[in-house]
Amino acid sequence: MTISTRRQRTRAALQEAALTVFARRGVAGASIEEICEEGGFTRGAFYSNYATKDELVLAIIDEEFALTVAGASDIKERLDGSEDGDRDEARADDDGPARAPADPDAQRNVLRRALDQFRFPFTSTPTRIIAIRDIEVHSLRHPELRARLDAVMDSHKERLYTTVSDILTHYGARSTVPLRTLVDICHSCYDTAATEAVVTHPAAEAVDVDRSL
Repeated sequence: MTISTRRQRTRAALQEAALTVFARRGVAGASIEEICEEGGFTRGAFYSNYATKDELVLAIIDEEFALTVAGASDIKERLDGSEDGDRDEARADDDGPARAPADPDAQRNVLRRALDQFRFPFTSTPTRIIAIRDIEVHSLRHPELRARLDAVMDSHKERLYTTVSDILTHYGARSTVPLRTLVDICHSCYDTAATEAVVTHPAAEAVDVDRSL
């Protein structure tokens, strides 16, 4: 095992510990000592990986969005590797791109099919969902942190927009609203569904987040 691999595992474990404490006490109420105790680490281990608690928060959000981009990229790779590409709703000309289905129901089916294939990396445990929500609220109280979080999210969203555009093109579909708006709407719908899942099953170890549109 390399030093780099050990450090990655330590950082991942610290993030998991932080999410548990954030869900229990909130970001503002979570101390570095409690995070270390939750994860079984020393303060030295924490500070060798993160300079501050805010740096840890940024790393958590960076990882969440990186996994989202990876999930979208996985769809694109699977579609690129398929022989017929699931183009039942939109057949391509021999030398041209797939045509967008004119029927609104067919267009909705294209989006549903893509969402069904999307392996959402966003959390499906109440603890993680609650922690991420608290990070969002906490950042609103701290403009400097919010600006840094927005910068992290934007860096991933640009890649996500490009990948989603490629997926829609593959299906011969196009968005009737700006692509950024479409992605943000889907993200907001998922966030709402995740919140509802936690409210419905607050004591569950894991929740099934409804991705239907």
